[in-house]
Formats: sequence, C-alpha cells, structure tokens
Amino acid sequence: MVKTFLLGATVAAMFAAAPASAISVVGATKVTITNAANTWLQVAEVQAFNFASTNVALATNGGAATGGTGTWDAASTPGKAIDGNTGGGFYTDTIFHPGTEAGGFLDVTFAAPTTLQSLKIWGRTDCCTERDIYNVTIFGGNTVLYSGTINAVGQPGTVTFDAPAAVPEPQSWALMIVGFGLVGASLRRRKSVAIAA
Repeated sequence: MVKTFLLGATVAAMFAAAPASAISVVGATKVTITNAANTWLQVAEVQAFNFASTNVALATNGGAATGGTGTWDAASTPGKAIDGNTGGGFYTDTIFHPGTEAGGFLDVTFAAPTTLQSLKIWGRTDCCTERDIYNVTIFGGNTVLYSGTINAVGQPGTVTFDAPAAVPEPQSWALMIVGFGLVGASLRRRKSVAIAA
C-alpha cells in the first residue's frame, strides 16, 4: 500500500514538474506590425529577444526590415526600426514612418527561425504618441504563431513569451512507464484479494 502511494506520488510529481505553457513562440521567422488605430504607423525601434538574450531583430544580428506604402521622407526608412536607436524623435533620432496614413506596415524578418522570449516596440515621442499602439503578428513561415496588440505609449511596449515545455528525457519516460505498470499491478492484486475474501 505504501509502495503504491509512493509510486503514484512520484508519477504525479513528474507530471507537475512540467506545467502547461501559456504562450510559447517557437520557430519565429518574421513579425508584422501595423497601427492598431488605423492611422499613421510610426516605429522608433523593434527588439525581438530569444532565450539567449540576443536581439534577433537588430540589423547587425541579421534582422531585415521592409515597409509598406513608401516612406514619409528619405530619413524615415524601415531600417530605422532595427538600427539599435530606441529614441523616438522624428528629427533627432529618426523613426520608420510610412508615406501614407492607411495601409502602412513594417515587416521585420529574422536571419533564422528562433524561439522568442519577448518582443518590444518603441514608438514616437516628439509627437502624436496616441498612435503608439500596434497590432503585432509573429509568423513561423506562413503560420501565425502569435497575434496581439502592444501599447507603447510611455515607452516601450512589451509582450513576453514562455519557454517551451521541456520534453522528458528517455529515463523519465522509462520511470513513468514502470510506475504506471507497478500501480496497475498493485490495483489488480488488491482487486483479486478483495474478490477472494
């Protein structure tokens, strides 16, 4: 009876050690950003960190940025959103600012598929901060891995992701199978003793 209880507790503890993950973003290849209020898009900086604390969106780490509807001027190109400058002044820091109010978007593509820990966006600070609310979609190839809204009013807007649930080692699987077998055998034995009585 005590052995059965201990085996059952061991199996339960093994399952409890791997809690369900809320949101994990594994194999991310690209993030698409639009303005949530359907007005001018203005992005000072996008940072996408993996679990090694590397900003995979940064241009010097292989990130590439493209935008829709052109640019406001020659200084407000998509690359300004991944250059490492989080300052939000249009004239002092430069930001990405598309050429038209409707339909503007920013795509940031990573050099390789990655598991994301967080996504941060800095908006504009010298004007129109009410626009700094963004629709964000993270893709893994053509599959949507995450879709949500980030509010960067007050700088920065951040969403954090869970680490993917660990896959049990082969030894853990073997222990669980043995544990289930022993619990089952103990229950069958208890049942046959009860019938004989």
